[in-house]
Amino acid sequence: MSPTAEAETAAARAREAVAANAHWYHTLELAPGVLTPGNVDLRSTAPKVLPADLTGRRTLDVGTFDGFWAFEMERRGADSLAIDVARLDAAEWPPNRRPELVERMNEWDIRLGRGFRLASETLGSSVRRVECDIYELTPETVGGPVDLIFLGAILLHLRDPIRALERAFGALKPGGELIMLETFSLADTIRSPRRPIAHFEPLVTQFNWWHANLSCLKAWPWTAGFTEVRHTGIHRPKAKKPMGGLYASLRARRPS
Repeated sequence: MSPTAEAETAAARAREAVAANAHWYHTLELAPGVLTPGNVDLRSTAPKVLPADLTGRRTLDVGTFDGFWAFEMERRGADSLAIDVARLDAAEWPPNRRPELVERMNEWDIRLGRGFRLASETLGSSVRRVECDIYELTPETVGGPVDLIFLGAILLHLRDPIRALERAFGALKPGGELIMLETFSLADTIRSPRRPIAHFEPLVTQFNWWHANLSCLKAWPWTAGFTEVRHTGIHRPKAKKPMGGLYASLRARRPS
């Protein structure tokens, strides 16, 4: 088969995969020019957040959804792993919002794991996806401790961010690295640059618990035992409403 014919065949398979999933969260390029219609496009953000070379490192993407960050880490040479809950309605949605979110999930035919499987097969990926709630994460869950854990826009969706960060801490090797990418409140960061503040969100948003300022995003991993916590950038990925906003990236380490 000629290179042109191979490219056309790959593009056709990618288009079939895109059509087979009713709802994509991430924008993924499954073949040159063939994109999933995701709610969030993080492709230009990834090079600013992830190390360029992850060769020889075991990495873990927590709350992977369609797998964007797991595939990005694999592309950089990592032995990449991913975890997520088995079903979207197993997420820690605020109880007052759960009935409407379950109804919407069913209406939109959102099936957690379907996009990941289709993307993985199309990309020829070796990323292993494990069904696991972050509160249940242990080294044994993912076949041993990892070198790097990525948390992407997940802490705002959790009732207990500190508990989640403690589980991430326990799954890292000594000296291992945590990378976080979370939305944050610019107004509260300006008003209170050194005092941690997080607004309680279940009564004003559909599936968020917290809207933290930058100081709070740094205080959470410090509280969970991490050291060398530092802010590494501010980002505004392309996103459909209501997924947009400013994101802060941070790095921290588990002490050796």
